[in-house]
Amino acid sequence: MPQSKSGHPQKRTKLDQNSQKYKFSNAADVRRALQNQDQNAQIEALSALRSTLSVKPGETVAPQDARLALVVQWMESSPGARDLFEIWEGMNQSSSLSLPVSLISSVLTLLSAHFPYHSHGIAIINTLLSPKWMRKLTSYNSGSNEFILVSLKLLNTVSNFGGGRERKALFEAFPWDVKLQTLPKLLYMRRRGKGETGDMVSKPDIRTYYIFLVLSFIDPDTSSLVKSAFLEQRRDIFLSIFKGLSQDSYPVIRKVLEVCWVGLWSDVKVKRTAKIGLFTEVTIGHLLKLYERASTENADEDHIPADLVHHFLLAIYRGWYPRDADPGVVDEPQKGGKIYNKILSNVLKSLKVNEDARQQELALKILVACPELVAGYWPAVGLTLEPRLSSKWIANIAFFGLVLSQPVPISSFLIPGNNLYQPDPPPLPIILENILPSVSTKAHLSKGLQSTSHLVQHCTALALARCLTKLSSVFRTFQDIESALEEDEGGQWTRRHREVEREARRRVPDFQVVVAFSQMKIDGAEVKLALLGESAQRLLWLYHLCFPQMVAEARFDVGKLLQGLVDASQDDVRESGGVFGLHGLKQLHVLRLLQESDQFTWSTKAANSSNTYLHTLLRIFCVTQTRAVRSTLRSLLRKTLAESILFQHDSDEVDLWLDSLPTTCRGVGTEAPDGIVLTDESDSVATFLDDCAQRCIKTPYRYLETLQDLLPIENLEVDAPSPLLMTVLEQFPTKLAGTLLTPSDAFAIAGFVRRLLFKLASKQQDLAFLRRISGKVDDAVMPENLFPQYPCATAAIRREVSIMHKCLNHFQDVHGRSEPGASPEVEDFLTNIESVPLPESSSARIHNAYELVDWLRFVGPSLQPQGITRLAAVVERFHSPAMKDLFENLHPADSLMWAGGDLKTASQQLFQVLSFDWMFIQSSQADIADTKSRQIMLECLFFIPPTRVQIEHALCLVAHDVGSTMERESLVSDLLLLLSSIMHKALSDLSKEDGARLKEYLLMKAPSIHALCALLEVALDPTSDGDRTMVSSICSHWMECFAASMQSGQSQTGRSIKLWLRYADPSSLLNIIDQACDAALTPSVLEILESALDNLKSSFTHTSSRIPISQLLRLCRVLPNSQVLEEMIAVAVTSYLPPCHDGRPPRAKALEHFSLPTSGNSHPDILLADFISKLFEKTIWTESTSRIVSGLVYMQSDVVKGLVAWLNSGAWATISFEYLLPAVHALLDSLGSDAIDLLHDSTIIALFEQMLLQDRRPEGLRQLCIRCICILIKVDAARQQRLGDLLHSNLQRHAVEQFALESVCIACHLQSFSPMGDLVTELAERGLQWAVRHFSGPEGEDEEERQILVHLTKLAKQGFKAKAHFVEPLLTTIIQNRLTDTVAVEIGVALLRCSPLKPVVVNRALQNLLQHPQFIKLCSFEESSRKDVIIRLIAALFRLHPANTCQSSHVVPLVHIYGGTISMSDRRLLSIFRLYEAEKLTPISSILAKWSPSPGIAVSNQLDAVQNMDPIRMLRTCHVFPIWRRMSDEQEDEKVGLDEQVYDPLFVILLVAQMLSLRPPASSREWVQTFRSNAFSLLIRCLSAKDEKIREASLSLLARVWKWVELSDMQEKQHALYIFNLLKNLIKAPSDGLPLRLPSFASLILSHALRGVFYPSNFIYPRTSRFLLQRPELDVTDVPMLYGMLYSNSDDWKKERGWIIRFLSDGMMSTEDWKVLKRRHTWDLIASLVQSSARDQVLRRAVLEVLANLTCNVQATTSLILKSSLLSWIEMQVQLPRSTEDSLSWLKILENILVTANTSKLERATNGQWRDTLCRCLSLVLQKCRAPSLLILQQAARVTLRSSLASRSSTLHLQLSQVLMTAIGILEQLEPSVDFSKSSHINGPAIPSMPPYHGHGLHIQPQIVDPLSVWGSIVEDLWRASMTLEEKFVKWDALTSRLLQWRGIVGDDGSPIGEWARKEAVQRSGVIAYNLDNEGALDKMLNMCSPSWSGAYWGTWWKMVT
Repeated sequence: MPQSKSGHPQKRTKLDQNSQKYKFSNAADVRRALQNQDQNAQIEALSALRSTLSVKPGETVAPQDARLALVVQWMESSPGARDLFEIWEGMNQSSSLSLPVSLISSVLTLLSAHFPYHSHGIAIINTLLSPKWMRKLTSYNSGSNEFILVSLKLLNTVSNFGGGRERKALFEAFPWDVKLQTLPKLLYMRRRGKGETGDMVSKPDIRTYYIFLVLSFIDPDTSSLVKSAFLEQRRDIFLSIFKGLSQDSYPVIRKVLEVCWVGLWSDVKVKRTAKIGLFTEVTIGHLLKLYERASTENADEDHIPADLVHHFLLAIYRGWYPRDADPGVVDEPQKGGKIYNKILSNVLKSLKVNEDARQQELALKILVACPELVAGYWPAVGLTLEPRLSSKWIANIAFFGLVLSQPVPISSFLIPGNNLYQPDPPPLPIILENILPSVSTKAHLSKGLQSTSHLVQHCTALALARCLTKLSSVFRTFQDIESALEEDEGGQWTRRHREVEREARRRVPDFQVVVAFSQMKIDGAEVKLALLGESAQRLLWLYHLCFPQMVAEARFDVGKLLQGLVDASQDDVRESGGVFGLHGLKQLHVLRLLQESDQFTWSTKAANSSNTYLHTLLRIFCVTQTRAVRSTLRSLLRKTLAESILFQHDSDEVDLWLDSLPTTCRGVGTEAPDGIVLTDESDSVATFLDDCAQRCIKTPYRYLETLQDLLPIENLEVDAPSPLLMTVLEQFPTKLAGTLLTPSDAFAIAGFVRRLLFKLASKQQDLAFLRRISGKVDDAVMPENLFPQYPCATAAIRREVSIMHKCLNHFQDVHGRSEPGASPEVEDFLTNIESVPLPESSSARIHNAYELVDWLRFVGPSLQPQGITRLAAVVERFHSPAMKDLFENLHPADSLMWAGGDLKTASQQLFQVLSFDWMFIQSSQADIADTKSRQIMLECLFFIPPTRVQIEHALCLVAHDVGSTMERESLVSDLLLLLSSIMHKALSDLSKEDGARLKEYLLMKAPSIHALCALLEVALDPTSDGDRTMVSSICSHWMECFAASMQSGQSQTGRSIKLWLRYADPSSLLNIIDQACDAALTPSVLEILESALDNLKSSFTHTSSRIPISQLLRLCRVLPNSQVLEEMIAVAVTSYLPPCHDGRPPRAKALEHFSLPTSGNSHPDILLADFISKLFEKTIWTESTSRIVSGLVYMQSDVVKGLVAWLNSGAWATISFEYLLPAVHALLDSLGSDAIDLLHDSTIIALFEQMLLQDRRPEGLRQLCIRCICILIKVDAARQQRLGDLLHSNLQRHAVEQFALESVCIACHLQSFSPMGDLVTELAERGLQWAVRHFSGPEGEDEEERQILVHLTKLAKQGFKAKAHFVEPLLTTIIQNRLTDTVAVEIGVALLRCSPLKPVVVNRALQNLLQHPQFIKLCSFEESSRKDVIIRLIAALFRLHPANTCQSSHVVPLVHIYGGTISMSDRRLLSIFRLYEAEKLTPISSILAKWSPSPGIAVSNQLDAVQNMDPIRMLRTCHVFPIWRRMSDEQEDEKVGLDEQVYDPLFVILLVAQMLSLRPPASSREWVQTFRSNAFSLLIRCLSAKDEKIREASLSLLARVWKWVELSDMQEKQHALYIFNLLKNLIKAPSDGLPLRLPSFASLILSHALRGVFYPSNFIYPRTSRFLLQRPELDVTDVPMLYGMLYSNSDDWKKERGWIIRFLSDGMMSTEDWKVLKRRHTWDLIASLVQSSARDQVLRRAVLEVLANLTCNVQATTSLILKSSLLSWIEMQVQLPRSTEDSLSWLKILENILVTANTSKLERATNGQWRDTLCRCLSLVLQKCRAPSLLILQQAARVTLRSSLASRSSTLHLQLSQVLMTAIGILEQLEPSVDFSKSSHINGPAIPSMPPYHGHGLHIQPQIVDPLSVWGSIVEDLWRASMTLEEKFVKWDALTSRLLQWRGIVGDDGSPIGEWARKEAVQRSGVIAYNLDNEGALDKMLNMCSPSWSGAYWGTWWKMVT
């Protein structure tokens, strides 16, 4: 073994010798060596064994390791290493005591490596953790260093054993408090000497071992409970490891910080407050010392402690609102006020931001996270900001700017947990300190800008620019918030905006200082000049942006800034590298400044120039290459020119003029082939336009008149261009004639005019005007008016005119120009330029590129596509943007762009310079026909997302060609395809609003609209009212054309009119039908008629209007066999009947609206008798025929007679039964027994047999058959037996599966019909047989199977005599296969109630259930729904035969799923346990001894069970104490609103009783743990229970606890005894011996006090202790701590106020509690508190919980209404803005009032006014609700119904009608979110929880599982409420229509109210038709009503419908 330099070689040799002397091959060798009686030999053996078993640091122990095998054998022969502990105990040589300790450490290290051997190590650890050995081990910490080292090593090994599985036990067993100076001393014991400071992680010293031991308790592998307990109890020990950390090695520091981050900060289960409390200023101060170690400390360059601590602090480290700011003092300065985040605030002061970049970054991160600290940072840190030329000042001013330039914390402006803005802005001082601090900012910045040092000036300007940029961001944010909150001038955010601006003006330098800085003359380098110039221009812009009023007062001519900006885009500047970018920024700043300034006027002339500022702006726009400058300049020109008379008619036209400006760039000395000097085109055009603009602005009306003269009078669709165009048209020829233009200028202007006219073509609807303009331009530039001496220039100008003509006449010249021939000169030229090398200068490259463009324009060469390709390649190589000019100057007639430019393979870079308009105008017919070419045009148009106006221009260009080429069908088709693709892409990219405007433009303004037919399918929606309105004029035009064509007898418009019929309104379609009926019936007219009918049908499908049948009947002679006509008549007939009039589900999957008929114009015209007779003469019926007949049966008596006669004749045999059955059903449904009397016996039997046929029928037909069968059996008394026999025989002929649905449905309908009891039983038993087979198969049901199960469940719940041999196999199948199916188990539970099963069957079923492999999983606490239904099945089985079922083998499995909670499942289990005790006369205690409160925790006795109960859940039980719980085994109300989160007090009492009897706590520690479970607090709370036995049991247990506590020695003994003594004084012994009920407030305060004793960290502990110690006894007639907590002025006032309000809510449980509250006027106090704290949402919700509990009590509710004006207070509260968030809570409280109040007393006292006020409150809640939901509306509907049934006063009815109107309006808004297609799953309306509602669940909004059921319950409740009104209100028809459709969805069983309403609505439809005006008619209808509705409701109904 190698020797260490600093080791002890002799000792090491001795160890080696011992290891050679002793060889350990098995356990026997080990035991033999250790059993040696010679102590020296034992020491040698121990040394050798330690050497053998030692494990090196970082070594991995393999499963086959010989050392591990040896240790395992040893432990198996000597469990727990007893022999080793015996040797350790018997050693008397202190020098050798470290050997057994070290050996145990090695053994545990080996056993910890693999899980199978952990059991051996656990035995050793249990011995070590015993008090005896732990004292012995920890005593070594005061010994020698060697003892300390080995003991700490062993403790670390124990802590890390098995991944920390014994860490909790070690923490509890380790004596942390023994010898207080021992543990801190270990932190100073470092390894000394050179060479001893190696890797401290692999070879730790004493300090490092101790640090690792402490860190192990917060290690990531440690449970969160252990971490929390360690940090709570041993916080000082953990913090002590940071002291001296700055002197530790890098690996140790890294270990500490990694564990703190991963194990502590990243553990979400550890409280955040606990984490923050650890890292105080002292702790962070220790960490900050590590910043001094900023260099590498070993070979690894990354090992820098400063970087390590820096990243840690960044990782562990809210907005401008101070925490819990008082709105009344938010504007007060921060001096003397509270400072939040004090730790970070003090840390910031200690950071050296100007010396260390890491600390500066940390400071920035802290200030970004907590911007509120910025306000106090500047005066505290004292940075030197006075300008001086020093590195420290530069660092300070840079950090100053960085802090202030952080983004605005917008998230802090939002309400927490919401996306709504706070109504109150942040305090003004905090805002300003984050923008412009008050540390002499103005003086320092002004001095810096005026400094003589240019560097100081530049740094100051940058800092000021950062401040102003931040200020502008704040202003923009404030404006967004003001807009969102819709504030006016008096709004709080608006006022704060003005205050910030006013105060900021005082803190910035004067504007004149900035102006002087910008005008300062600087001598020096160009870069310095550019930097300072850019800074100055930026400041000027920001001042204009932030302080426009300050700038206006300075009289600063902003136009002067434009001087010199043009030079920034010239060649010499462009070549200057980075300076060019700075000049571009200067341009950008000046242009933005001009955009913000209201003093800039473009028409002002520049100094010493005849040109205006417009000339300068145009020049910059032409020559700049910067996209941002160009975009800003475009916005500036749009804004300024649009305000003038030049472009005020259309601001978008400015873009067309700007896009027409030249962009060529020529060098100095450029010449044309004929020798003329070519100047810059941009200067020529800008000068010309500037002159024209000056002339036009002086005499605008002159040019406007000229413009009007040129416009065509006959065409009103021309958009007049700018009058500036007329000025250009006048001045161009004039200047040519006066020789005022050089050839170069004339050429530039001609090119500009050519491009301008083409651009204007994209906005003109008619090109005739532009063609007239182009003619005048052509006349002006005739060759004789140009330059004869310069033929090239003349030819070039004429070429521009030729291109202009071609652009305005695209595709009109079919042949185009002749194909040019190849030219040798051109080929030579192209060859030469291809060989030209690429110049180094960018300017030279640009000039070369544009010289080639000029060559193309001047020479006009004859080029082939290949030549264009070569030319384009050279231009792109020189300067790619010049490609745009190259392609735009190709002649469109040559069509060379697509072939020569190779656009089909164009790159994305080329799309950046090309435009759609020139690409389109250069295309040929072949290009348009090519799909790839059209796709490229589309990509070019949308390459940069275009605006709506740009898309409109593109559409206009294409539409022009469509209109001009109508005779060329293929071209038109291709153009329309291009239009269609553009529209499709545009509608998908644009917003909805822009898309609608684009449609309007295309259809209303685009040229040639009649040719855009192919676009209609893409662009228009026939069901959209907006789209139909757009094309209404077009539809009218074609309707007129159709009428004219029929009058002339030449119907040639058929194809076109059919296209527009889809968009015509119904009245127009009816006119078409009338006109067609009177015209000659040609095939074309008949085709149009069919199309009109088809569209009319779809139109009326989406509307609620009734169709005039008389107009349709006229068509019967014209179209006798038209199916569309017949379908239209069916729609017309149905439109006069209520929806779902026949009881069938609605046909449409959306709501239908209907107005009930009135006596005046209720019915359609009586159909002609011949039409009706023809219906019965038809031998083939369609669905429409069936609908007509069935509808007429409900409407006309003669149809009923005709149908009866037709059925009796037998003619219906040829009709398909699918279409016949609806008519038969209508007959039976409308007449009932009367129809039976009219039909022959043979007819009824034949129809009944048809209904029983078993061919596979559709779902709707099967349901109709079932309804008809049930009606016949119920109504036809004479044939009941015969019909029943037919049904029975039919059952026998078919298998169970074939008739399953019909069987259970018929059984459900006939179950209440006693004569058919045997038949019902037989049908139900067939359903049971089907269920057995179904549940035996695979899981999953289709729609039909789900319906069968639903009806089978109804049958079982309603009860029928089911035979045992049917129920037994079904029950067995359910338990074995479908225990996870709640529907199946529900069926099993219901069947147990109606079937006499034998005990042996019940026992077998119970055993199968309890032994199910997934029983425990299915009954786990997470599966509450499944658990509930399974336990109901178990309970039902137990109670069938208790004498047989109550077996211990049946009860024991139930203990594992019992949770001890108050939920219904656990209460059922507890009742089973009690049933077992009653039957077996044996206590259940032995079985419950192993009960555990958590499934994963094993307990050994009752004490462990109590100690492991969740203290939070126990505390919650004290809060929401179930006062209704009784000791007797009576069945309490199931809907108590509690769940698994609350323990059952009865079970807790029983468990505590068992614990005190069998296993009471034996030590102080056990007593403390038992008290911390809060079980004894719950016993005190039980003294307020209503049940005397619960109070008696609790009191007896508390007395026993009191005696035990007196004998204990726990530290909290006196505190607990004092509380018990107070409790003893409150208990008064009554005469009957049972304890009186203790008021809830007394028991609750004592429960809190007792809990606080054992949780002293809880904030309430000192307050309850002080309160109880201040009085000798507790006053039970007073509210404890009311005023002291409610009006506290301490730092925790808000927490105390919230606690006392929650205390009042929890304590209000009975009338006695109300008397206590009433005595102190408690409600008045908290009501006034809500008034004064309207913005405190938490307070308001807590008070609502108090009010909810108050309104659950009759006396409290009545007293509050009469004496405290509760309803008036609620009326005021619900009008507050914040109250809208609690709409559901207010509705629950209102329903509580209606349910619990003494209504008779209130009526007498208020004369009914209280109901009016309540109704107003209800109306206000609905009106103010911001986010209505179905849940809120369902609650409101219930309150409305209860209000309506209470009184009949006229004022109440008026209020009620308003409530109903509001509720129905909300219902209409919510209906789009309801899926009406899922109707088959609905069985009835959703049943909400029943009132009264208590406070603990008041604000919980349960999830809506079935929105359709909730919708149905809302409709029913609102309709019932509406029926109490004396008069019909506006939306009663809509409400009744919804009720009828709800009835159609769920059937008559699902909605009895809807069924009643359906019958009355149908009879009302028949009353007028049948003319039932005799005396018996009304009585007959009254008798058909439900008995509970036939009185007042029918009277109201009759008033409403008549």
